[in-house]
Amino acid sequence: MTNSVAKRTLSVLGLSVGTSAALIVLFALCAVAGLAFPGVQATHAWVTLFTLAPVTSPQAWLEGIFFSSAFGVVGGSIVAALHNAVAARGL
Repeated sequence: MTNSVAKRTLSVLGLSVGTSAALIVLFALCAVAGLAFPGVQATHAWVTLFTLAPVTSPQAWLEGIFFSSAFGVVGGSIVAALHNAVAARGL
């Protein structure tokens, strides 16, 4: 049984890094779309989750990448820890 439980666990570091990278890419895509199409409000909503600075400023990019990374690490760690806790109980 121990062998099957080990196969069902997630790497906390792997999921944290993956989630962080995904959020950074999503932020960058939305910020580029916000620069290319300034009239579209849909992309600005994602960007303003991480920064209040204008999309055209370097501050927005630095804050957005930093906070996307931070939230990705925290979110990925929580999801992996909860998954591993549930998997350890055989559910």
